[in-house]
Amino acid sequence: MLPALKEWDVVCEALGSGRQVIVIRKGGIAEGTGGLRFEHDEFVLLPTFFHQQSERVVPEADFAARQGGREGERESVEVRHAATLVWHKLVTDRAVLDRLQAFHILTPEEVETRFVQKPAPGVQVALLRVYRLDPPQHVAWQKSFGGCRSWAEMDTDLETCSRVSVLSDERFAELEEQLRAILG
Repeated sequence: MLPALKEWDVVCEALGSGRQVIVIRKGGIAEGTGGLRFEHDEFVLLPTFFHQQSERVVPEADFAARQGGREGERESVEVRHAATLVWHKLVTDRAVLDRLQAFHILTPEEVETRFVQKPAPGVQVALLRVYRLDPPQHVAWQKSFGGCRSWAEMDTDLETCSRVSVLSDERFAELEEQLRAILG
């Protein structure tokens, strides 16, 4: 079984294009008061439409091209990207989050919504090194992929895929340095 981080389809595409290098997460209801935990260093990105809405991402996110059906109506999902968790940090300072806007496609209002969600103010910010899978993998949609949880497991084999970083080593190092300067 392969761990999969569930993320909005539009965010997966932004990560896969190099437009976004971080995820800002609180966690799903199913994860309880502890919220999201990054328990895996390597995983695939599982694109979902659950809660994805155009007003939650910046206009230049090309949302119109990333609309899909309802989760329960999907027969399969195309897994296009894998990721390595470089680091993550709990951020409880709104001013720090404001300085991260250039590194993701969420609106400031969406970041604030996540920040204030219970149990306590704050969000997890994670830097991901993202790789394009060639060829992408088509996986049958499973009921376990749905719901308010951040992680799923999928029964797929990536041994037949090559992985190509979506950013050059130099560009990724530059962005990581900028993020570390902001986050301390």
